[in-house]
Order: sequence, then structure tokens, then C-alpha cells
Amino acid sequence: MEPGNRRDMKLVVLTSSRFGIASACLTMLHESGKCGVVRVIISRTKPVNRVRRLQQKSKKAMQIGLLGALNGLRMRAWYEGSPSADVVETCRRLGIPVFETDHTNSDETVRLMTEAEADLGLSLGNSYIAERVFGVPKFGMINVHGERLPEYQNAQSVIWPIYNLESTTGLSIHQIDRSIDTGKILYREEYPIVFRARLRDTVRATTEITWQHTPAAVRYVCENYEPLAGDAISQEKGKKYTTPTIWQFIRMTRNNRRLYSKFGR
Repeated sequence: MEPGNRRDMKLVVLTSSRFGIASACLTMLHESGKCGVVRVIISRTKPVNRVRRLQQKSKKAMQIGLLGALNGLRMRAWYEGSPSADVVETCRRLGIPVFETDHTNSDETVRLMTEAEADLGLSLGNSYIAERVFGVPKFGMINVHGERLPEYQNAQSVIWPIYNLESTTGLSIHQIDRSIDTGKILYREEYPIVFRARLRDTVRATTEITWQHTPAAVRYVCENYEPLAGDAISQEKGKKYTTPTIWQFIRMTRNNRRLYSKFGR
């Protein structure tokens, strides 16, 4: 590598989606002269314990109701964003080694993370990451959360601010710790929700904006990680959200119409 292109921060990327935001972030990071991705690990998210996984899903369905759970499954497609490049093909194009593992927190993932000898891990589109994984890189791992923190921990972006009759959303990048979306905040960005007549279209339009903002935010944090980590903000007053009940969803739909009449275009 030429002296002018020396990479000071070695990154390992962990993702659970071949067609998510990771490809755009990899391309942006590849253009950086201060950091570089040494390895990408794709988790196929196969359940380690199927019985336990079924129990978790059943418990959540009981909390939000059967209609809420079914509606939550229907809403997943709202957050997929526009078709994006295949992470595997992007890695091949950029010359980044790529590996696959069955589960995010498996022994194989730990081994692949350890072999990378990275300074910092970057989580893009994963669920819970155990300490045995996020603790491997020198500086741990960071995560991109598609909503404002600490106000909306564990939240599906856009819908909960609408539930609270707010007109802005955002993205946050935080240090990963033992819980979900509770680590110190390294970066936070806020912008208007793009309101449409239907809630589904509001979510899709605003998700596109979040995806457009994410790669540059990721590059900024990775290039400036150490000073940002020194100034990182603890989330002492965070609030957690989950999949809405059907009654909460109905309120979201009504609020979206009200906000659309005021801010829509």
C-alpha cells in the first residue's frame, strides 16, 4: 500500500444481510485514507436453539398480541429500502476478504473476528451481538441505529416518533455494550420525516433518506473514532420500544394522517 493511502484504523464488518446498507458503507470506507476494512463477516442468522427462539417469539406475541405480531411481520418489507448491491460482489470488487457464518454469536464468528485482528468492529443490520463477539476488536464494536438515541432504543425507525406526534427522525452510531442500543453515543443526526398520505409510504420514503445519510456518517465515525469515543455520551435516560400492538399501530396511522396534513408534500 502506498504511503499516501496508509490506513490507520483497521475495521471488521459484521452484517446479517447481503443486500442491506453494508455495500454502500463498504464503498464509502474503501475511499477513506484513514481507515480500511480488512474483513467482512456475513451471518446467515440460523438459530442456535430453535426451541428457545420459538419461546422468544411466543413471548413477544403474547406481549403485543397476535394481530400485532402478524402486522409486525407485514411491516418488515417497509424497511428494506431500494434494491442494493450484493455485499459479496462488492467485497470481490473492492478486494475485501468475505466470510460467512451460521450465527452472529457462534464460535465461528468469534474465530473469524479474532483472526481479523481489527482495531474496530462495525455492525450493519444485526440483532443482538454478545460480548464474546463485540469484545474481540481492540476498541470493541459500534452499531448504526436508524433512529434517534437515547429517545428510541430498540425501535423500528420512523413509526414511534409518529406515534408520539413528532415530525423528525434520525440515525445514531453508538458503542455496542451488553444490552441493545444502550451504549455510548458517538454520533447523532436528526432530520425531518418525509410524510406521505399512507404510513407505509412515509416509512419507505424516510428509510431511503436514512440509507442515504448512513454511509457518510459511518465513514466519519470510523475515521474519527478515538476523539469521538473520548467525548461519547452515556445513555442515562433511554427509552425502549418494540413492535407495536395493533392499537398502537392504529394510532400511528391516524397520527401519520394528521402530520401529513401539516408537513406532507
